[in-house]
Amino acid sequence: MKRYSEKPLRAILSLLFCSAFLLVLGACAGTPKPLENAMPDNSGQALSVSKVVHSDNSMITLLDPADLTHHQSQPANWYLHDFAIKDDLQSGRFAAVLTERAGKFNVRVTTGELSPAESAVAGAEAKLRLRVRNHQLLLSGGDTWPSEEVDHRQFAHDARWISIPNGDYGVIITALKPGAAHSDYVFQLIRVNDMTKVKHAPAVPKLIYGDKAAVVGVNAKGFQYYEQCLDVPATANWAPLSARTMPIPGAMQKIELPRSMHTWAFNQQQAGNVATIPVVLSRDPEIGSYGFYLKPRRWKKEQVQSNGDVIVETLIRCAVEITDVVATPQEFALRLKAVPTASDRVPGWKKQQLMDGLDQWLRTTNDPDWLFKVAKVKRSANDGAMILGILEYLKLSSKETEKLLPMSNALRVDFLLERFK
Repeated sequence: MKRYSEKPLRAILSLLFCSAFLLVLGACAGTPKPLENAMPDNSGQALSVSKVVHSDNSMITLLDPADLTHHQSQPANWYLHDFAIKDDLQSGRFAAVLTERAGKFNVRVTTGELSPAESAVAGAEAKLRLRVRNHQLLLSGGDTWPSEEVDHRQFAHDARWISIPNGDYGVIITALKPGAAHSDYVFQLIRVNDMTKVKHAPAVPKLIYGDKAAVVGVNAKGFQYYEQCLDVPATANWAPLSARTMPIPGAMQKIELPRSMHTWAFNQQQAGNVATIPVVLSRDPEIGSYGFYLKPRRWKKEQVQSNGDVIVETLIRCAVEITDVVATPQEFALRLKAVPTASDRVPGWKKQQLMDGLDQWLRTTNDPDWLFKVAKVKRSANDGAMILGILEYLKLSSKETEKLLPMSNALRVDFLLERFK
């Protein structure tokens, strides 16, 4: 297949994607279609920049974080949700590829052709749209996506910026045979008159030499929680629930634990002893009240904050009911029983009422991420996850939501519908 050159394009990539729903790109076949709006390069010399990209995220990205600030308040992995990146793909706000591993990659960005050596070892490839607005883009390892954890402004003076002329491009990303050429991946940027004519991948492409091109993020799942209620012990240590909002059963969350508990567990860990502590978080250690069971296993110095608080990220394993209090001079423990999330099904008409109520409530609060949030709730793994996801959005007080724990899903929906009014 001919590559892009300085002359008008007469050939283009094979049609990589038959539809926006295919996960394997190699399923399509046929004669490459010409890219009629491709622009010739009249500069006389193609851009070619080679860099070593360090990636902890098993990916390579070429983007301007300022073009993606509308994702600033979204979760760190928003780009793996097709409903989140649909507009970005159409508008050409990034070019990215997922790899098979983390580590270092040799990457070349060019407005010209593959070199003869690269062509000889070229593997899977994918195509995206890209619009350069500020004469430069960041070539990085997937750490520059703006999100609730990453502020786009921190990259203003990053050393990884590369100069690229403004304009619209069709981008061909090619994976090369490892160790067989100077580059592991090549990003070819081809100027076009009309970016909308470029048939792009339906999600972030994953390119591994020797495999067919694929994409990650199509039909991305919404809320799913991994409760572990079967291993709830008979007793556990008590820790006060200091957060204003309710932990979500089955979710990985950051919680505050007593400094004395961390000190003991950390010393046990350093001595090579078992440092796992069964803990119940609850507002009050009273019989009949509810709490949350967790079992932290790893302890680090970094978990102790500058103000002395201890913040540990751990799985909220299960909601529990306190059935007894065991208080002696040596210990203060609670007896408990598991309270799994309800499993009853919510009728379709009632779920639609809930979705409409959530949609209207998010719009009323002027939430900039309302589309993302509604889509994620709609794709929840089950009715219980759908309701827990909404509770996570609402951030109700622990006291207010504690009474929801023993309720059926149907009653929880009634509560939420009233809350949206």
